[in-house]
Amino acid sequence: MPRPGVQILVCTNERPPEGGKPSCAPRGSLEVYRRFKDRVRELGVRDRVMVVRTGCLKHCSQGITVAVWPYNQWYRQVTLDDVDEILERTVLGGAEEVERLRMPDIPWE
Repeated sequence: MPRPGVQILVCTNERPPEGGKPSCAPRGSLEVYRRFKDRVRELGVRDRVMVVRTGCLKHCSQGITVAVWPYNQWYRQVTLDDVDEILERTVLGGAEEVERLRMPDIPWE
C-alpha cells in the first residue's frame, strides 16, 4: 500500500464518568470514525487517505475532535453530518477549511 497523502485523525478517547473531564467517545466519536472509514472506501480514495482513531487530542471540552494532516486543520464538535463536508472540502478539496467547525486557538487541555 502506498503512503497516504492525507491522514484523518479522530479522537476516540474514553474516560470514566467520574473522571471529571469530558471525552470524545461518549459523544459518538467511534461512529464518526466509522463514517469517515466507510466514506473513504465508498469514494475510492483509500490509497490516498488514511483514517485513524486516536487517543486524546487534548481538546476535551470542544466535543469530538478531528485533525486532518498534512493540512493541520483541526475541527471541533464534529458530527456524522459533518463527515462528507470535511471530506469534500478539506481532504479532496485541497485543504479548504470548514470554518464553522474550526478549533479555536486555545491551549491544550
